[in-house]
Amino acid sequence: MTARNDVARNFTAAARRGRGRASTYQVTDKTRFVVGGAPGSWRDVSIGTVVQVRWHRAGSQRVADTVGIMGN
Repeated sequence: MTARNDVARNFTAAARRGRGRASTYQVTDKTRFVVGGAPGSWRDVSIGTVVQVRWHRAGSQRVADTVGIMGN
């Protein structure tokens, strides 16, 4: 993860090397956070953290459904 905006409740994550550009994902009250198989929260998402995001498109936004937090 390369950026986090608490006010807008979104974060930017860079794609794996050679797989495209960084994307910004919107977080909602329905977004699930998982840390090593256990429930997590928005507080667990920090710059430098490796994440895997399942998302859907809502208009022009990417909305995060599940954020898997892998660590640094």
